[in-house]
Amino acid sequence: MKALKIVGFSLLGLIGLILILGFISPKEIVTERSRTIKVPKMMVYETINDLETWENWSTWKEMDPEMKVTMGEKTVGKGASYSWTGPILGNGKMKISDSQEGKQVDTALEFDGFGNADASFKLEEVEGGTLVKWDFYQKMAVPFNLMEYVFNIKENLDKDFDRGLALLDQYLQEKKKNMTYQGLKVNEIDTEEQYFIGIREVISIQDIQKHYAENLPKAFAAVTAAGIEMAGMPSGLLYSYDEENGTTDIAQVIPVKEPKELEGFETFTIPAGKCLHIDYYGDYSATETAHVAMDEYIKANSLTHKFPVIEQYVTDPGQEPDPSKWLTKVYYPLQ
Repeated sequence: MKALKIVGFSLLGLIGLILILGFISPKEIVTERSRTIKVPKMMVYETINDLETWENWSTWKEMDPEMKVTMGEKTVGKGASYSWTGPILGNGKMKISDSQEGKQVDTALEFDGFGNADASFKLEEVEGGTLVKWDFYQKMAVPFNLMEYVFNIKENLDKDFDRGLALLDQYLQEKKKNMTYQGLKVNEIDTEEQYFIGIREVISIQDIQKHYAENLPKAFAAVTAAGIEMAGMPSGLLYSYDEENGTTDIAQVIPVKEPKELEGFETFTIPAGKCLHIDYYGDYSATETAHVAMDEYIKANSLTHKFPVIEQYVTDPGQEPDPSKWLTKVYYPLQ
């Protein structure tokens, strides 16, 4: 009997200690992790706001690959939801409780047997991309809040959120690579210093084709006669395009291996650096689509380009009669 009393008092003491620790211990789990991702803010927002993309970058899907996800009737924006069942992470539901375009996505989570929680993504445009902040908040009732000491919940959440942001970054970089603008693929490349010989003038936009037809053969003949080695096909250097006044500052040029002075012509040097590139197939008079695509890409990625813009006319129309097969390489040097 005395032994039972001792055990009883010991258990009461242990329970009391647990309750005391429970009342003085934190009753909530709060974490926030962040990462700068080098893509436009709207691209990040549209991805997070679409629950059907989450399996591509979810750290929990990576942890529990046999997890089965069932999408709700709505999958994008406020009210979108999904539920999950998994042998490792158990069952639960998630819903987008609020969505502020380009700024924030709030979610509400239900963990079967482990209560509810709230998490949100906050987006901020920064130099070079988007700062993504991912936070989490959950209340823990006594004595369940002592689980933090046993399982290091916050520490594990920090790791999970860091991994999730890294996977989101990887997914968005791959998505960015495969995006097209006006149906055209834009590539960011590095270029070496380039040299050209030709004629620069300010002309009427409507006379561009006429001046190309006159000046490119002149430049080609002069470069060939001087024995200067060419470095590519005839090109155009665009320094300005004034639609309001209908004029353009443009040079019709021949790429050359090294800078040379040639009487009656100018020599142009384009420094080495980063550049945007598009391969455009179509009539040489219809390359505007490529320039519109460049403008869209530059705006979407918060870039700034320099002049001159370069067009290189790769296909000889005398050899290929089908204009749809004519290749123009368009280059936009970046700041």
